[in-house]
Amino acid sequence: MEEEKIITMYLPQFHRVKENDEWWGEGFTEWTAVKKAKPLFEGHYQPREPQNHYYYDLLDKAAMEWQADLMHAFGIDAQCIYHYWFKDGRRILEKPAENLLAWKDIDMPFCFCWANITWARSWTNVECKNVWADAFEKNGRDDSTGVLLEQQYGGEQQWREHFEYLLSFFRDKRYFKKDGKPIFVIYAAKFMDCLDKMMALWKEWAAEEGFPGLYIIAANNGGIQYKNVDLELSHEPTRTFAEIKAKNRDKKELILDYGSVWSKILEYSNGRKKQAYGGLTGYDDSPRRGRQGMIVRGASPELFRECLSELIAKNMANQNNLIFLDAWNEWGEGMYLEPDQRFGDQYLQAVAYAKKHYRGYLEKYRHMDDRKSLIREMKCLEEKVFRYEKYWRTLDQWLSLKERDVKLGEILKENHIHTVAVYGLGMLGRHLLEELREGPVRVLYGIDVRKGQIKADIPMYALCDELPEADAVIVTVDYDFETIKKELEKKSQYKVISLTQIIDEL
Repeated sequence: MEEEKIITMYLPQFHRVKENDEWWGEGFTEWTAVKKAKPLFEGHYQPREPQNHYYYDLLDKAAMEWQADLMHAFGIDAQCIYHYWFKDGRRILEKPAENLLAWKDIDMPFCFCWANITWARSWTNVECKNVWADAFEKNGRDDSTGVLLEQQYGGEQQWREHFEYLLSFFRDKRYFKKDGKPIFVIYAAKFMDCLDKMMALWKEWAAEEGFPGLYIIAANNGGIQYKNVDLELSHEPTRTFAEIKAKNRDKKELILDYGSVWSKILEYSNGRKKQAYGGLTGYDDSPRRGRQGMIVRGASPELFRECLSELIAKNMANQNNLIFLDAWNEWGEGMYLEPDQRFGDQYLQAVAYAKKHYRGYLEKYRHMDDRKSLIREMKCLEEKVFRYEKYWRTLDQWLSLKERDVKLGEILKENHIHTVAVYGLGMLGRHLLEELREGPVRVLYGIDVRKGQIKADIPMYALCDELPEADAVIVTVDYDFETIKKELEKKSQYKVISLTQIIDEL
């Protein structure tokens, strides 16, 4: 087993850009929110102040030299720098990484995490968005949609342009690699339905450039397993906070206990072997969110040291040596390892300690994932039984209709549907194609995540492709109908109906 590697998430928003000046006020950087923070209750540790009041600018080379020295002094193996690439190749906050690429004498190992979510105002209805500083938003809504930078992926040409931009970073000897493969993290994998297709091409292009491939890590993947992902990351505290918020939907203000949050992190396992479990240093986003924020109380270097020791052991027991920590410098969210006025470099000392002493916890976690894996397999089996019971019920009702000579095509025609697409070319989808083939309704194309593996005499598309118009899309994947319907309706004004719904109503 390779030795443990500590990788910390790194925020590049510590320099001015014109967009932040326009959106949040002249001179806005992460330090603006940090400096203006106020304690919300007795004992609330705000504002946070960097040691020696070093409010650095990341365009200053000396700042990165200082950070690199700290990394090496305390055992941080790499910085995972947030990378922002939006619709049509629009970039922001890219200068620190580009400067680092040019400053070859700074020994800062790094990799990228593509923060692939839209930037938007807090009031917009965009589902997957980053709201930088709603405490700094102007009162009331403007006339726009609230979207500041839209995340769209485009097609193969746009994917190639993105890869070409990254290539010079991948080639840098400091770029962090696994088995010679540049590591690339995708922050919100579950919202990227073209992920597998895009990463297959990226890996192919990387091989053409002389790399053994790319090492793709999917964070926040919503339980989805991808063919072209090498490692899944339970990104913390995002995963644990989502679980807590789901149980406290009516609470506008959440104050959590640091030890309790870490307990949930250490207890969690999804039973998968290609899995990395992340951790956090602390959390308090009230500088950005005010009273709408989430605050984790009770953090200390001593508690962090023990929890991190267990986290490293948990990962190593699961045959994963990459340990991701939030964060190196998320000052506006209270997640940082950089020295502050209160604790100095004690959190950094805790990292160095944990790397030397985690082995005492290995036995505790050695069989944890085996047990969780068995529970997960049983749950998956139950889900499959439920799914196939629904298939059998639909088939039974469908056969009853055929015995009465009721034809689905005629029913669709009566409802003014003349052209359709079929989502899901599995068992039910293939039977539906045959039923509609000789009738009055024309099947224009199919949609399936396995489009390259399906042999069909109609055009095939994936959900991330641009889809031709049709009167309706018939979804045969009934167990996930609402999710699929939502995604299809984002593409166009399709009428989306489920096969089960059609049959049930006859």
